[in-house]
Amino acid sequence: MPEGKFNPDRPICRRGIVARDLINGMVYIRHRRFSSRIINRESWSFLQLCDGRDLEQLSSAVTQLLGFALTPEQLTSSIREFADRGVFEGTSDNSRSYRICDATPVVSKLSPLVRWVASRWFAGLTLLALLGCLTLLVIDWRRFITSVASAARERPVESLLLYYLTFIPIALLHELGHAAVANFHGGEVPEIVINSNGHFAVITNMTVLKGRRALVWYLSMGTVVDVFIWLALLTAFHYRNNYLLLMFLLPQTIYFLIFSYSIFKNSDYLKFVCALLDQAVPAHPWKFLRDSWSSSPKESAKRKLLWVMTVSLGIKLLVTVFLIWTFIKTEPKVLVLYLIYRIMVYIIGHWASWWRRWTNHVSAKDPG
Repeated sequence: MPEGKFNPDRPICRRGIVARDLINGMVYIRHRRFSSRIINRESWSFLQLCDGRDLEQLSSAVTQLLGFALTPEQLTSSIREFADRGVFEGTSDNSRSYRICDATPVVSKLSPLVRWVASRWFAGLTLLALLGCLTLLVIDWRRFITSVASAARERPVESLLLYYLTFIPIALLHELGHAAVANFHGGEVPEIVINSNGHFAVITNMTVLKGRRALVWYLSMGTVVDVFIWLALLTAFHYRNNYLLLMFLLPQTIYFLIFSYSIFKNSDYLKFVCALLDQAVPAHPWKFLRDSWSSSPKESAKRKLLWVMTVSLGIKLLVTVFLIWTFIKTEPKVLVLYLIYRIMVYIIGHWASWWRRWTNHVSAKDPG
């Protein structure tokens, strides 16, 4: 944060913030200098109180607003949190996304389908579609591996870029699947954004997801969309070996083989399993696994969660080793390109924060 512009003892909320009231006491806020987000009404009222008054005056005003007092630590923590989001004058957003458009027109047309999709018969149909995907993948496995090896060998640069780019529209459809469920239950979806890593996301009011059934379908709908996209791509590949088609199929296949059932990075899969078992999502999955295996949980649901996470991790490791071994034998260049891709994704995802740190460092050295 540029020195001399933001005073944490006298925070000033940015002027010109567009605010829109949502249901369940939530507020959607957006401004060209920070990522749009949905906060509760009390937080929005707190931000409006941040007009340059000192912390003592701010604390008194917040007490009148909430009906109870915040400790100095709670107050400074709230200020620091909003400062990291770029909401105050002189601050910058640590995780930037950019508004594309209002998601409401698109999602409102999709959400009526949830009445039919969020049902047991469609869950069964999705399971059959997934089995169909795995069957097609096994049937065409040798041709698939050979095609990937050929693409890495003959078109390395194009394949690297397309692997990244072709996943973006599919990821958007995945997010719209989640958003459609929230909208069906009454939640607003005010914005589609693009993150600093180039991927799309959808700003959604999730407070409407009260029951377990609604939450389970919300968490799973993105994967449901992915299953049918994967099935369409595999079916097309079964009948036609096309390079561009392969570039759409490859990231989707890697996603399902390795990442769709990941228990890390706050994954939808882990949230889905926890929702089914009525358990809190472990904040630190590795620590949960270590602690639970050293001392077995007494609750049956926690033991089930432990086993699901362990089996999922075991399958992920086996499949990863199998893929590495397959491409070592077939075309090691595939693994080299994938490593470059991971480095590229990391750089794309962090360049904005690196740039802010550098500019802030320069500003601190040369305040004039």
